[in-house]
Amino acid sequence: QRYAATGPASVKKLKEALRDRSRFALDGEITGDTRVRVVAEMWLRDLDDSDRALRTKISYRDAWRRSLEPAVGELRLSDLRVSSVDRVIREVRARQGSGSAHHAKVVLSGIASLAVRHDAIDSNPVRELTPARRKSTAEKVALTEDGVARLAAFLGSSDDARKHALVDMVTVLSGLGCRIGELLALDWPRVDDVANTLAIEGTVIRVPGEGLVVQPHTKSRASMRTIQPPAWVMDTLRRRHEESHGPWVFPSTAGTLRDPDNTRKQLRQVLAGTDWEGLHPHAFRRLVATRLD
Repeated sequence: QRYAATGPASVKKLKEALRDRSRFALDGEITGDTRVRVVAEMWLRDLDDSDRALRTKISYRDAWRRSLEPAVGELRLSDLRVSSVDRVIREVRARQGSGSAHHAKVVLSGIASLAVRHDAIDSNPVRELTPARRKSTAEKVALTEDGVARLAAFLGSSDDARKHALVDMVTVLSGLGCRIGELLALDWPRVDDVANTLAIEGTVIRVPGEGLVVQPHTKSRASMRTIQPPAWVMDTLRRRHEESHGPWVFPSTAGTLRDPDNTRKQLRQVLAGTDWEGLHPHAFRRLVATRLD
């Protein structure tokens, strides 16, 4: 029996109860009473078995562990409503930033979609969320051909920039337009100074429990490519090869695989208080794209 203030409302509640009761739980079946954490583990196993990039798998699993599991792990699937998931995503955005909120939203939507496919809930509440408004950001630092020359000259006068090989890195980035993780994954066997080509076939990522590794493909598989860089890039690489004592074209100061995040930080610190403050390595990608146009 189900009771409500009016007759029609009582009928509605009874129908809802009968619908929910019809979703009885067999061994391993997902129902409205199943905890979100159970479905999350199923979704994460499917993610692990997929062909998604390793970095994506790490980011989504981290989003579940850090942002979502404490908030919704013990909820029943039937408790996942638009209002509740909206509150969770807003809290993640407030505490951890828009990037973390985006990952959390993708993961929670995937979990809810899996529950819908098992008829445990009728619809995916995450899809009803209003997209967050993007805050206006400061104007991005753009690079021109003349600007790159001035930047290289400035870095050449900086002890910290020379210590971290930022001068050569800027020179090569301005000719390749690749992502910084792709550049740091470059080793000498992939540089052919006879054919004047180099192969971009991976990117540096950090794997929990393992440290830095080279992912054997780029962020986009379409970015896997062998290219013929400008002559000044090959000249820089030949000189570095002659001076090199390890396998990496741009190693850390210890000669090991170099961390992209640390490299961005080093660049930010050297450029702080200059005309290039706020320069992001992506600016080199835009410069090369403009040159090709």
